[in-house]
Amino acid sequence: MEWRQRLRFWIMVVVVLITDEGAFVTGGNVTYDGRSLIIDGQRRILFSGSIHYPRSTPEMWPSLIGKAKEGGLDVIQTYVFWNLHEPQPGQYDFSGRYDLVKFIKEIQAQGLYACLRMGPFIESEWTYGGFPFWLHDVPGIVYRTDNEPFKVCTLLRN
Repeated sequence: MEWRQRLRFWIMVVVVLITDEGAFVTGGNVTYDGRSLIIDGQRRILFSGSIHYPRSTPEMWPSLIGKAKEGGLDVIQTYVFWNLHEPQPGQYDFSGRYDLVKFIKEIQAQGLYACLRMGPFIESEWTYGGFPFWLHDVPGIVYRTDNEPFKVCTLLRN
């Protein structure tokens, strides 16, 4: 898939995350004054924890997120797993346990913030670092460098 098509796809994913079913996801007015985040005029220290959505089922997400909230978390962070969402070049999967939109909406429904760790590399004991295995077939690619084939493949992930 040409990099421009990949760019259009990922822009569409972001737009869907923001506007799916007419819902507008917003974090409020956020600034930083050198000491802390200020959200809607109130100084905040946010506590976050990770829930990696593909490591559990969608049926488990409400309970996991609820327990995180009960434990005092304000933010759920997760990687976006490139190898799961694009298992083959140009073939995308956001269904079932890979339904990132549903996961983020559940976080929002429970009154928490989401922090997406876009990668492309996943430092969480994940197969192939989260890179799709098909990358090894890209001629001339050198991972995690300023290598042109790598930059084209990871354009939207950085």
